[in-house]
Amino acid sequence: MTVFKVMGIALTAVAATLVLRAYRPELGMQAAIAAGVMVLILTLDELAAVSGFLADMLKRFQIDTGYLKVMMKVIGIAYLAQFASDLCRDAGEGAVAGKVELAGRVLILALCLPVLAAILELIGSILMNHAAA
Repeated sequence: MTVFKVMGIALTAVAATLVLRAYRPELGMQAAIAAGVMVLILTLDELAAVSGFLADMLKRFQIDTGYLKVMMKVIGIAYLAQFASDLCRDAGEGAVAGKVELAGRVLILALCLPVLAAILELIGSILMNHAAA
């Protein structure tokens, strides 16, 4: 089970990082980064399974798969921005971490604008049809 692998890697990395930081702080940071990358790699299979499931559901209900692409990009940006900001915080760079989080939010907003426009267009067409009836 992936969750046990993730927990094992995380706990081992925390223990190793605590020991390493006492003697060689730069190695402690590298161990934390390596653990983070390993956890991300382990979760990619699960993310692919979720993506496949969602694609099947969208096809089943005849919904444009472009929305799935936007959703997966948003999720990817959110995870990567969080990962990068956590690394910055671990390195003691809280100000940079905040900027990474802000950039992630702005990128997510930019990706969502076409979806928002489609929703507003749909609402407008519904209101026009309702007013005409």
